[in-house]
Amino acid sequence: MENRLRYIRLAICDREEETMIRLENFLEERRARGQVQIHIDTMKNGAQLVRKIMEQESYDIICLESELSDTDGIQLAKTIRETDEETVFLVLAADESRIREIFDIMPAVYLKKPVERQEFLHWLERSIRRMTDERKYYVFNFNRRTYHVPYRRICYLESRNHKLVIKTELEEYSLYGKLDEEEERLQAAGGMFFRIHKSYIVNYWHIHWLDGSAVEMVNGETLPVSDAYRERLRREYWQYTEKIRQKLHRSI
Repeated sequence: MENRLRYIRLAICDREEETMIRLENFLEERRARGQVQIHIDTMKNGAQLVRKIMEQESYDIICLESELSDTDGIQLAKTIRETDEETVFLVLAADESRIREIFDIMPAVYLKKPVERQEFLHWLERSIRRMTDERKYYVFNFNRRTYHVPYRRICYLESRNHKLVIKTELEEYSLYGKLDEEEERLQAAGGMFFRIHKSYIVNYWHIHWLDGSAVEMVNGETLPVSDAYRERLRREYWQYTEKIRQKLHRSI
């Protein structure tokens, strides 16, 4: 059976336009080789990165300048690490004076600027391999293959016609299973999944908005919220949101 990583989300946060273009060129080279799709976002300061995360964007890899124009990049990485144990940081620095600090934000790599092509691609590959090996994902069997999908890439789970439907950002899988049992398994994801209905469990990072009767997902789908789960959903959603907001705002 085969484990497959279909795509990754990567952010470049650096005040220098030249550095961003340089890394984008390296990433385009890797993307052209296939096997993995790479979605790239670029930001010039820490506030833009925090805003993206607050808008419920998540990244598998963040290329982060150690000293941004508006904040300390390594301190920002420490704050992000408090709520995200999975993201790999590629720290970009002009010298090696702060190299010991990356031990507080592992997994992370310290890269001296200007970043060399071979070194960057080497650590990019190592980071991609780590994602397929790390146990921070949802594992299931479908069509005689074992799939390993990072929790953050799951939009929601649905009980439909006596089957379990797993909706990810790109695909949908239908298999035999019970939603109640999956709800217990998803507790390992650290609170990012919410039960909203007897037929639905949704991922916090894919909610666009919610009210008392419905949840609209980032992909445009609207899912019902039942009376039995309304108060619990509202309480858990805002508790999780506030926890992330407080930790991120301390860094800017």
